[in-house]
Amino acid sequence: MTKYEYKTVRVSQKGWGFKSRKIPDLESILNREGGEGWKLCEVIQPAAAFGETTAIILVFERVLPVS
Repeated sequence: MTKYEYKTVRVSQKGWGFKSRKIPDLESILNREGGEGWKLCEVIQPAAAFGETTAIILVFERVLPVS
């Protein structure tokens, strides 16, 4: 039976308002995690007041080695 482990990475979005937000360097994060065997399986964008969000959460999974 295949077993998995999971990891979450919180990525902050700095700034206030649509135009002032800096886009995080997702490519570097995805390449770094992928290099360690993690596969992106979901992106969660929690909403605060009025639908604003200050971060996204990346959920990764990888297969546990058979022992």
